[in-house]
Amino acid sequence: MKANLQLIIIASALVSACGNVEKKNEAKAPNPLQVVIEVYDITKSTDTYAILTEVHVEKTYYGMGQNGGGKFYGLHIMTNSLKQEPITGDIPVLEQLPIKGNAYQQANRTKRNKQLAAEFENGKEAFMRSVSGKLIVPKSHDFSDLKNALELARKILENPMYHNYVKKLLIISDMENDLPPNQGIDPMEPVHFASDVKVFLVRPSDRVKLAELIPGSDYSVYTTIDDAINGMFHK
Repeated sequence: MKANLQLIIIASALVSACGNVEKKNEAKAPNPLQVVIEVYDITKSTDTYAILTEVHVEKTYYGMGQNGGGKFYGLHIMTNSLKQEPITGDIPVLEQLPIKGNAYQQANRTKRNKQLAAEFENGKEAFMRSVSGKLIVPKSHDFSDLKNALELARKILENPMYHNYVKKLLIISDMENDLPPNQGIDPMEPVHFASDVKVFLVRPSDRVKLAELIPGSDYSVYTTIDDAINGMFHK
């Protein structure tokens, strides 16, 4: 009798363990953290198109939050792109619980999801205050130091801190390297981004050869900022 009871206990433990494994398998693995850099051309040569707005910055916040969250950087292409401090912001993950269980459990999960969404929205307000006003500025510079802006982005993306992050680079520019004193396209040494960096380009000029500027890069070209942001997060 005692032996039978022990067998029943062991069998129950095995069933419980199997159930826990199944529950773990059902849980969706979290998205990896992301590091996203937006490089915005603020020179006069692009002052009639590819204009960054607060709506675009908000879309970036939502896109990152819905895909794991992470670190945001903003950079400018300007007359001397070395003379800038990166604009930074932290974006939390938008957590949402699956709606399942009995009616009481579903109601509690729905309530908790509303709280999580409200916390995420509060984070957006703080992010916009710290990023938007610094990144969105008039396109007033006469020359485009593209090389140094891209080198700054490359160094950030190569930081060992971001080794396991998903890396995305949005470049809003005609991609023309135009240095003082004369206006025109100046020769530029290529910038080599790592193979795990996905590059998204908005309105590059037909006068430049992207394969020579960023050789080996995994890049996509878009005509609007909205399309590029959608491509970054909703492919």
